[in-house]
Amino acid sequence: MIDLRGFRGWAKLNEQPFLRLLREEKVSRRAFERWLAQEQYLYQAMLDLQTALLRQAPQKHRLIMVNALLVMVEELDWLADLELPPVPVHPARQHYLDFLQGLEHVPYAMGCVAHWARHRAFFDAWSSHPPQEAPGGLADQVAQHWMAPEAQALLHDLGSLALEACEELRPAEVDGVVGRVLQLEQSAWEMALEFALEDSLGEGSGKA
Repeated sequence: MIDLRGFRGWAKLNEQPFLRLLREEKVSRRAFERWLAQEQYLYQAMLDLQTALLRQAPQKHRLIMVNALLVMVEELDWLADLELPPVPVHPARQHYLDFLQGLEHVPYAMGCVAHWARHRAFFDAWSSHPPQEAPGGLADQVAQHWMAPEAQALLHDLGSLALEACEELRPAEVDGVVGRVLQLEQSAWEMALEFALEDSLGEGSGKA
C-alpha cells in the first residue's frame, strides 16, 4: 500500500488548527456550514472525475470505481439533506476544482493516484483529530459519517488501485501529482480556518 507519510507536506496536513478548534468546540455552526458548502462543490467535481476514471479504467478496476461513484452520489445526497446555506465558490476551492477538472484529461493512472491521494489525505487529517466519544452536534455527526468502516474499506480498495497505477508512472510523476493534492488539501484547511476565525463563536451563533 502507498504510504503518504513519505511525501512532503503530509505531516503538516495532519496538524490542522481548524480541526483542533473543531474538537475543542470553538468553531461556530455557521462557519462549519460554510466549510461544508465548499465541500459540496468539491464532491461534485470528484463525481465528475470518477465518471471520467470509470470510462478509462481497466476492467478489473471498474467495480471498485463504480462503488466509489455510488458512495459519492450518496455523499452529495447526504450533504443536500443538510440544507446548507448557499455560498459562492471560494478562490482556494476554485483552484481545487480546476485541478480535478484537469485530471479528467490525463492518463488514467495519474488520475487514479490523485483520486486516492485526496481520499487518503482527507481521512488522515480527520482521523488525527477524532471526535469526542459522546456524539453531539453537526461536527460530531460529520466526523462519524466520514470515519465509518464503509469509508475505510473503500479507501483501502482505492489504495490497491493506486498501487497498481503507480507502476505505470515514473516516480517523479507520482511525487508531482500527490504533492499537488497535498498542497491543495492544505489550502482547503487554511480556507476552513479562515471561516472559523472570521466567524468566531459568539452569542446566538451556536457550536458546530
